[in-house]
Amino acid sequence: MFQVGQSLGDYAILQELGKGGFGQVYKVEHTITGRREAMKVLAASNANAGDQAERFLREIRLQASLSHPHIAVVHTAFWVNDDLALVCELLEGESLQQLLERQGPTQRQAMEIMSQVLDALSYAHARGIIHRDVSPANIFVTPGGTVKIIDFGLAKAATDLRLTREGSPIGAAHYMSPEQIRGAQDIDARTDIYSCGVVLYELLTGKKPFEGDNAFDIMKAQTEQVPPSPMEANPQISTALSEIVLRALAKKPEARFQSADALLLALREVPAEITPSVAARPYRRTILIAACAVLTILIGALVAAVTTRIGNAQSDIRKSLVAPASVPAMAATPAPVIAPPLESAPPAANAKARTTASKTPRHKASQTDTATPEENSEESAPAPAKTRNPVAKLGSVLKRINPFQQSSSAPPKDDSKN
Repeated sequence: MFQVGQSLGDYAILQELGKGGFGQVYKVEHTITGRREAMKVLAASNANAGDQAERFLREIRLQASLSHPHIAVVHTAFWVNDDLALVCELLEGESLQQLLERQGPTQRQAMEIMSQVLDALSYAHARGIIHRDVSPANIFVTPGGTVKIIDFGLAKAATDLRLTREGSPIGAAHYMSPEQIRGAQDIDARTDIYSCGVVLYELLTGKKPFEGDNAFDIMKAQTEQVPPSPMEANPQISTALSEIVLRALAKKPEARFQSADALLLALREVPAEITPSVAARPYRRTILIAACAVLTILIGALVAAVTTRIGNAQSDIRKSLVAPASVPAMAATPAPVIAPPLESAPPAANAKARTTASKTPRHKASQTDTATPEENSEESAPAPAKTRNPVAKLGSVLKRINPFQQSSSAPPKDDSKN
């Protein structure tokens, strides 16, 4: 339609962003302020230009009346010849549909996205405006995580029935409520609650609650079939959150949450932590078994080390208590014969002993007195035990104390020498 570099009123076209529901979308720049915005142009040459123009004008007027952080802001609108242009804020990021195609969000991210959507819908519903086309394609997510609802082309005031015709449903088949599919005349804010339930189901499971080969099969399933539990598609979803999604998808409007605020409050009461389900337990059981096995091995190694150390200590104690091999066993040593005391010897033997001691040379005594400390210590130290014959020892003692045996064996002493 229009080319890059072409000017439309006070705006210069910088880039073509894509095709919208009613025409082309461009990235433009205001020639005076320099602010970059998005421009949506409705072509009057379309076959359904009359109906589309009516809807487009409604979108402009309804969205321009709303001022909310999670609703795209409308700046202005004007005619370009027979074409109608809507200028709104330029959003950086991607649609929720693109995000789902690229990667599935976590449970926490899904709840945060839906909380912002419900906050915006609560604001619009309070002003009598029903979106009627809540879907991932009309939810925009900025790089910072801010959610914006766009495209109020199917939005209508609660008292406006001009675009509701029996047998002519309006909206995306996967996200339409049963009453919207039937073309009911009394559609209210609860139709947006149903659409939010479908979006939340897809965010949590990566699947839509109803699929079909064509739009008719999908719409029939929306009105007749019970959606499968979200926990069946994603066992990591908590029971409380699964029940919230199923209640939002109730066939009858009176069985759903009655307002966006009620659904938002229920989501905020769900614990942020993921509650593992039965299907997720085998993995945790495997980890537990492995941990127990490792702990058992460590305990066994510790017990073996302690047992070895105790055994070594007991062996050392037994070695210290066992007598050396050179020392004869006490049990094998015959009992020594106790010699009679010296006092029992005859007086003559005592006198002879004293005489012999008095005649001992003095130099021998001095040698004994002047012995070195090492010799004294050696003499005082107990001699190592030696094996001796007790009978021979007794005979030696008796020989020393027997005067008759000494006189007979020793040569006669010459007293004249003294």
